Amino acid sequence: MQINEKGKKILVCIFYVLSLLPLFLPWCYFEEEVDGIKSGLDIVNHAALLILIFATLLGVLLARNERGRKLTKILLLTHSAIYLFYALFWYVPLLTDFNLLLSLEAAHYGLYLSLVCNGLLYFYYARIMSRK
Repeated sequence: MQINEKGKKILVCIFYVLSLLPLFLPWCYFEEEVDGIKSGLDIVNHAALLILIFATLLGVLLARNERGRKLTKILLLTHSAIYLFYALFWYVPLLTDFNLLLSLEAAHYGLYLSLVCNGLLYFYYARIMSRK
């Protein structure tokens, strides 16, 4: 069964929205009773994420040529970069207090699931949009 171009774009948009669901899961915390659980929305609660979500949806829906598809791929990769940045620096009051091992110890399954979902979506988008 062949899916036309419009159907592919709608399918990618649905998968994109589903890939954002791990933002509601626990991402980082040291001690649940002391700090509380920080979900992805607590950590990445920034206007840049909303703009990125809107731009990515527009990119998926409006990409007509190879240049538009490359821009959409860059937008999808930007999600992973933002997730990693905010997950590594969520507790740091000053840049000199950063500790990679401490950041990785505080990270929980929601962060990793967000990164995996975003990576799978990127590869799915690259594969499905490269077919004619």
